[in-house]
Amino acid sequence: MTTFTTDNIDRLQATPLGGLGPGGAGGWEITFHSASDGLCHQLYVNGRLADWTDTPTQRHFTIDGEIDPLEVAVAAVAPDERATDLSGLLPAGVGEPTWRYTAAVLRDIHHRPGDSVVVMGDGATGDGPSQQLASLPIWPEWASRWAFGEDAFGEGGFGYDGRRAPGLGMGLFGAGMFGLGVEGITINAMLAEEGTHEIVLRTLAADGQYADGEAVFVASAPPPQAVAAITVTDYDDATDTITLEIESD
Repeated sequence: MTTFTTDNIDRLQATPLGGLGPGGAGGWEITFHSASDGLCHQLYVNGRLADWTDTPTQRHFTIDGEIDPLEVAVAAVAPDERATDLSGLLPAGVGEPTWRYTAAVLRDIHHRPGDSVVVMGDGATGDGPSQQLASLPIWPEWASRWAFGEDAFGEGGFGYDGRRAPGLGMGLFGAGMFGLGVEGITINAMLAEEGTHEIVLRTLAADGQYADGEAVFVASAPPPQAVAAITVTDYDDATDTITLEIESD
C-alpha cells in the first residue's frame, strides 16, 4: 500500500541562493516543517517530482537555478517509495496545473541525431509563437537507435537493429511504420503569463532547419508571483489608512 500525504507539512520557505534571474543563478533552497516522523519527503516542482530526501530527518531541498518554480509541494512518503513519481496523488490542481503545457512526441527512425522538439509560444500576447518555452533532444546520446544498419545489427524485434528497440506492447502501440510501436517522449512547458497562449510544436534539426505543427490554444491561470518587498509609503491619520508599495520578485 502506497504511503503518500501532504498533511502536517507546513512552514514552507523558499530562499534564493544568489545571482541574477528568477530565484538567482544558484536556484532556491526550500525548507519545511513536517510532523510525519519516520517518513521521507518528496519535492514536486510545477507538478513534477524534482527531488527527495534520503533520510526521514532531512527538511530541506535545493532547486536548480534553471528551473522557474511557479508552484512547489512537499509530500511525505514511505522510504522505499521516495524516488517514485507519485504526482498523480497530489491534490487537484497541483499535479496537473492549468499553466503547464504537456505534449507527447513520437520518436522514430525518421528523426536524426541532433534533432530536437521545441515548444514555441506567444506569451499570451496574440503576436504569434515566437518565444522558445522548452526544448528536448529527440535522440539524446544515451538512447539507442534501431533503424536498419544502426546500433546492434539484427538484435531488435523482427530483425530490427538495437537491443533497446521498442518491442511488442512497448512504446506507443501501432504508431510506427507498418503498425509497429514507437517510443513516446514527453515535453513540458510553463505558461507563466495569464491568458490564452498560442502554442506550436517545432521539430528543429541540427542544421537549423525546422518544421512546425498545427497551433493549439491553451488558457493559463498561473499562481501569483512571489512578493519581493512591501514598503509603507504613506499613512493617513484621519482615516487610519496606510498605503503600501508592493515589489514583485
